[in-house]
Amino acid sequence: MKRSIKVRQINIKILKELAELKPHAYERILKRYPQSKKWLSGEDYPTYNQLVELSKIFNVPFGYFFFEELPKYELPIPHYRTIKDNNFTPSEELLDTIKFAQKVQEWARDILLEFGNGKIDFCGKYKNNLDLYAIVNELKVIFDVKEGWAKSIKTWKETFKYLVNKAEEKGIIVLINGVVGNNTHRKLDINEFRGFVLYDEIAPVVFVNNEDALSAKIFTLIHEVAHILIGESASFDYKDLQPADNEVEKFCDKCAAEFLVPTKELLEVSKQTKDYEELAKHFKVSQIVIARRLYDLNLINRDDFIKFLQKNKEKEYSKSISKRGNFYETAKLRLSQRFLNLLKSAIYENVITYRDALLIAELKAKSFFKLIGEDA
Repeated sequence: MKRSIKVRQINIKILKELAELKPHAYERILKRYPQSKKWLSGEDYPTYNQLVELSKIFNVPFGYFFFEELPKYELPIPHYRTIKDNNFTPSEELLDTIKFAQKVQEWARDILLEFGNGKIDFCGKYKNNLDLYAIVNELKVIFDVKEGWAKSIKTWKETFKYLVNKAEEKGIIVLINGVVGNNTHRKLDINEFRGFVLYDEIAPVVFVNNEDALSAKIFTLIHEVAHILIGESASFDYKDLQPADNEVEKFCDKCAAEFLVPTKELLEVSKQTKDYEELAKHFKVSQIVIARRLYDLNLINRDDFIKFLQKNKEKEYSKSISKRGNFYETAKLRLSQRFLNLLKSAIYENVITYRDALLIAELKAKSFFKLIGEDA
């Protein structure tokens, strides 16, 4: 086929569906090919070269354009949505992110087993015992905190970093990213998912969407670790910081809320101030979480909570999208310091080769060596 000849055999329905499913990708296509509007209507057709470019931007195999219908995408783990949507179709960004996390988990598990590691004692410990305060106390042990701990840490950034480091010290791999891999054109949508957890007794993995606000990322991390304690994988959107209509989600939500904003401490501190901003700074959570905790404890009524939520949610989410760090800082978050340390140890012990490590990390040699503190 001559690459300049227009490809009239494509299924216009597929092109339209991809444009609807991936609006950000289609915006790029429209900017590059203004005539693509005519491709969607069937008035004109792309050339072979243009179709190749479309497959790259949409991130689908070239052959998809000739299918009768797009393949149905299914998540390998339960996905809990705050708003029920029976027609929910996961984005390829979510699917590809889960696939990468699964690959990390599989390699980590194999390496740990090779090193003689066994089950982490807290994994699934409360599967048949959904005791709120027992789990909150377990979370305090995992994150090594005592009463009033959040007040002693100055910023949300330091708080999040501290909690991530403690989780990884205890054996949890924490992956943090706002795009798929290193592809800045494939951003992760917080309206679709704020995070997910892949349960495993030996190598549990949590993923936090880095496009979210710092206070929300802190809440997501705790929520995910609660899932590990009860032994369940899941992904969730957590719209307006509200759980889905699912008993497990509601329970993990309560665990995270009680861990971050303990009832006893909130009742004491709220006697001194009712200012949401001051309370949020004290507990290192969002003002929305503070409002919801006050509502849960009947310190404000439902109308006041709904009014506050409607007024402040856009303001809260406008704080999302963390400033990008340099490539190496971002790579450490994407791969997790714990997983990088595992790869480094596995190389030294001849469990895997450098080539294996580069393929797993999806990095070039120079970048990988710098990440693990070696010269290329």
